[in-house]
Amino acid sequence: MLAALLAASCRGPEPDPPAWTVRFSHVLSTSSEFHLMAERFRDLMDERTGGRFRVVIYPSGQLGGERVAFEQIQAGAVQVAITGTPVLSGWVPETQVFDLPFLFETRDHGLRVMQGPAGDWWRDLLLERTGVRSLGFLDYGFRHVYNRRGPVEAPGDLAGLKLRVLQNATYLAAYSALGVQATPMNYGEVYSALQQGVIDGGEANAIGFVSSRLYEVAKFYSFTSITYNPITLLVNEPFYRSLPPDVRELVDRSAADALAYQSEVARRMEADALEEMRANGVEISRPDLAPFAPSVRPRIRDELAARLPDGEALIARLEAEAETAARAGPGPRSR
Repeated sequence: MLAALLAASCRGPEPDPPAWTVRFSHVLSTSSEFHLMAERFRDLMDERTGGRFRVVIYPSGQLGGERVAFEQIQAGAVQVAITGTPVLSGWVPETQVFDLPFLFETRDHGLRVMQGPAGDWWRDLLLERTGVRSLGFLDYGFRHVYNRRGPVEAPGDLAGLKLRVLQNATYLAAYSALGVQATPMNYGEVYSALQQGVIDGGEANAIGFVSSRLYEVAKFYSFTSITYNPITLLVNEPFYRSLPPDVRELVDRSAADALAYQSEVARRMEADALEEMRANGVEISRPDLAPFAPSVRPRIRDELAARLPDGEALIARLEAEAETAARAGPGPRSR
């Protein structure tokens, strides 16, 4: 007993429990750039609050897919999550303006637009409509087509392919216009569906394709760049507002730092992902995109303008901002 008391006195006082314990949900694996960003946010908040702010990460859709995670974050069961804006169009239909096919020329171009006035407008709209705050945008890039049949070199190569496509009206319409049998499906079901021949392929960025080991069941990856996919870091607004002002400032700063880190990591990981694809026998193609846009963009633009309130004005405004961002050229990827 004396030894035990001496040992306890040497250890000193037990650390105080954290003042806030935060559940952080995302759908990708622990090897993904989503998870690396979540870990960076967790570590920064732990360091900057002296352990008072504890983040527990739930990767790989452990708490449900993106739709479920968003419902949980609205309810306060989850405090922080990573979600793609195409999923959020169910709550904020205007979000679909970002899903217009071939809207952005490059990955940097898309990120500049999302970090500018258009992205700020959308973040305000999301907060007003849903009570969920966006802390900024990840650098995910375009979703490209992968499949198990053959390379996509021309629009006609997409005809008849049964592809898993995000459950989003504009995505489904765009791929259907290109002759695809567009099939919504939970991300966690894609591997087995490919393995069993239920689908021919899907669309994802290179990192997602590799981190989910889809190269084992789909040997063709084509840089089709049909849709740019904004991904956002979300926080439950009542929880955010309940934090002391100094802790809210740390959340904002740590989120910005983690997002900047994710962008750097994602660029490196994409290059590594392409090497891993080649090592696993995936045929990578980079088709000329000029013939693709005319076969899908005008039709989807007209449909979207008719479907959204003030759709024509919204699209025209976004196209003008996209043109301005394209002229401005590369800039800092902050925020």
